[in-house]
Amino acid sequence: MRYFTFELIAAANDWVRKGTVARVEAEARLTSVTKKYQHQLERLESRVSREAWQFFRYGFGSESLHDARLLSLQVGDGLGFIADGKEPFQINRRRAALSIEFLNYEQNARYTFDLRQVSHLSCDLLVEKESYARSLGDLYIYELTAAGQELELGFLFASGATIVAQFGKLIFRKRRIKRSYELGEMYR
Repeated sequence: MRYFTFELIAAANDWVRKGTVARVEAEARLTSVTKKYQHQLERLESRVSREAWQFFRYGFGSESLHDARLLSLQVGDGLGFIADGKEPFQINRRRAALSIEFLNYEQNARYTFDLRQVSHLSCDLLVEKESYARSLGDLYIYELTAAGQELELGFLFASGATIVAQFGKLIFRKRRIKRSYELGEMYR
């Protein structure tokens, strides 16, 4: 993560219990970093779809992935290939791809990030040992940045876990879900 590091987020949220003055200073640093991030994001508008741009630039609160849960992370040279013996796997025509799916906190939208022409992937996924479920935990923040001719997409979880990928093309999808249960039922 280039802008939103775990240390910055932890201090701004007072996860590191250093007192009110330190937290106020950390919140000011977070505000400054957010402005710098949004400034660099403006230059990426032409490099992603309109829907993806709207999400990264204006997706806040219930339209964001804050506190979302990672549903799946798939990476490989053959995403979408069905190995049933009917067609050959075209070795020289496949490129590394990555698919990441999240369920938002309200559990009424599924977000999919399909990354094509992946050139780099770094994952540091930590299971929250203190939690009852021993899960990967909540997504805290994410960022889209330039990486030379490519783009970089990073996700930071409250546990400190990260997923960062460099790629050539982003296919972004958001699918609304009609929830038939009360939100509080997710804690049972």
